[in-house]
Amino acid sequence: MTCISRLGHQYNALQMRMGQEDQQGWQNEIPLLFSPTFKKIANGEVLVEKGSDLLPQIDQCRALAGPWTIQVKAVTPAKNNKSCTIRYVLCSQKAGDFDVIALLDSADGRYIDQIDEVYYHLPSSAAQP
Repeated sequence: MTCISRLGHQYNALQMRMGQEDQQGWQNEIPLLFSPTFKKIANGEVLVEKGSDLLPQIDQCRALAGPWTIQVKAVTPAKNNKSCTIRYVLCSQKAGDFDVIALLDSADGRYIDQIDEVYYHLPSSAAQP
C-alpha cells in the first residue's frame, strides 16, 4: 500500500470515529494525521484554513449532522503518490446521506496537507446496500 493510500485509509478510519465517539476518543489523532498548514475545502468553500481549526469544524459538523458512519467506496492513489481520491457515502443521523468525493494531498506522505471534497445530498434510499 502506498503512503498516500495509507493516509486515505487512516483518514477514513478517523472520520468513522469522529462520527461515533466523543472528542476524547480521537482529538489527539488530529496532529498525527494533519499538517499544521492543513486546509479543507468543501464544495468550493474553505472550511479549515489551518490544522488547529479542524477540531472546531468537526464539532460544528457533529452539531448539525449528529452521529454518522461512512461507507468507503474507493481509495485511489495518484501515480505521483502525493494525492489520492476517496469516494464514500456519509450517513448522518440528522442531515441524511451524502455522496462524497475527496481529494487528499500530501507533500511528504506523512501528513495530509489538504482535502478538497465535493459532496451532494442523496435521496433517502440511495445509500442503502
